[in-house]
Amino acid sequence: MNVYGKTDKGLVRSNNQDTYRTEVDKSGCAYLILCDGMGGARAGNVASAKTADVFLQYLREHCEPDMERDELARILIAGAAKANREVYEMAEQDPEQYNGMGTTLVGGVAIGDRIVLANIGDSRAYLLDGEQIAQITEDHSLVEEMVRAGRLSKEEARHYPGRNLITRAVGVDAAVEADLYEVILREGQILLLCSDGLSGMLSDGEIAGIVSSEENFEHACEVLIAEACEAGGTDNITVVLYTK
Repeated sequence: MNVYGKTDKGLVRSNNQDTYRTEVDKSGCAYLILCDGMGGARAGNVASAKTADVFLQYLREHCEPDMERDELARILIAGAAKANREVYEMAEQDPEQYNGMGTTLVGGVAIGDRIVLANIGDSRAYLLDGEQIAQITEDHSLVEEMVRAGRLSKEEARHYPGRNLITRAVGVDAAVEADLYEVILREGQILLLCSDGLSGMLSDGEIAGIVSSEENFEHACEVLIAEACEAGGTDNITVVLYTK
């Protein structure tokens, strides 16, 4: 089991509103979480960190390595709902500081080659196999809706002015629905989680090429961030890599 993550504020933003958490417990469950906050300089930080911490703690308390997929899915749904409720209530109780704050959430639990993920927003999970890459999650964004409707191509969506507008986020409404995904990693395959500071700056092919050419995950994360900055670095950049 190998996991590594790294985050950077990029070249334009004054602070970093991304948060990630990686942890492997004694039972062999690996927890992988990435959040991209929004809603003002301080509020975005608070929303992403709060969501990551609440979600992680819920997974720690409830996940067991022998659980079936449906049991893990219920835990992820409940954990995301708890994080959403706590962020939403913070904003309700202190609107002067936190009104409008929210965050994406992509992450879940990996047990050996089996991974169950929850997704809210436009942070992404990818499956990498050498230089082959496939997006696992579906963005909750206006541009993704336009792509599905045939109004934009995938390439056009990468440069569309409204590409950062998301249609679903943690903490914005009293309740939010998480999409669920299950992945079975084959030998040599890698799970990658990232914020749109990476996926918006580099193509899927560029991401796969970098990861496949680097000797370890630490170097891969460093090069991914450096290349995203070289491409403009207009947003915070966060990446998490995992393999069994």
